[in-house]
Amino acid sequence: PFGAPAGAPAPFSTPTAPVSAPAPTPFSSVQAPAPPSVAPAPFSAAPAPFSAAPAAPALSTFPKSLPDFQRPIDFQRPFYGFGRLFETRPGGAPKGGSTAGTSAPRRGRGVLNTAVPTGGRIPLCGSCNNHIRGPFITALGKIWCPEHFVCVNAQCRRPLQDIGFVEDDKGLYCEFCFEQYLAPSCSKCNAKVKGDCLNAIGKHFHPECFTCAYCGKLFGNSPFFLEDALPYCEADWNELFTTKCFSCGFPIEAGDRWVEALNNNYHSQCFNCTMCKKNLEGQSFFAKGGRPFCKNHAR
Repeated sequence: PFGAPAGAPAPFSTPTAPVSAPAPTPFSSVQAPAPPSVAPAPFSAAPAPFSAAPAAPALSTFPKSLPDFQRPIDFQRPFYGFGRLFETRPGGAPKGGSTAGTSAPRRGRGVLNTAVPTGGRIPLCGSCNNHIRGPFITALGKIWCPEHFVCVNAQCRRPLQDIGFVEDDKGLYCEFCFEQYLAPSCSKCNAKVKGDCLNAIGKHFHPECFTCAYCGKLFGNSPFFLEDALPYCEADWNELFTTKCFSCGFPIEAGDRWVEALNNNYHSQCFNCTMCKKNLEGQSFFAKGGRPFCKNHAR
């Protein structure tokens, strides 16, 4: 068979590589990534410092729920931090309570006089302002004609000589009209207060109805403390509503300096190292088991 002579040029139709195809990059020309300019920090097992800086004195109104001023305590190593110092007591009413006042309507009966004492002056009726030439009635230092000694309620006008009266700013009422129209209602039992009325917190009570909202103790002349418009005796108010020092257990009262640390509250003089009792107010401290320790006793 006939073949192409040796050394002859390649046929015109032989395909060639596309002009636009990039040549492959030799493996040796690939560069390794540059090392980082900053070396990573070595791991440290030291405790992280407490992030909350000492705060300025807070207002006297204390939040109902304490904010989270600390990170969770790692009980494997001491926790380092600062306590927040406050100048006033955290919440609650001021020291000292209010007392209730009592009032009672003046009741009485008129005295019938049949004649003027010899040499006495002719009596003058306090209602009609006329002289009385016959029997007259005296009551509360005043004088009445018998026909004018009646209930001042225009719809009643009942004679008071035989049934007695109750005095009001507007005059004398019979017992029925006083109870019906004038006697206050007890704010606790809603019954009419016919006798002694105890006035407290802008309300009226029977003396036996004004009691501690927690233990039911009668206040009498003892002071009471208000919380959410309810009265409490001093012992229950202190137990239920005051903030207690985590160290001594006594209330933090008005004017006391106190420290907030480790989600607890302390009198400033009670915030001490658990071991050596060194005061830690304004000092750094370490926490183990939820209690503060100075640096020397943190390990």
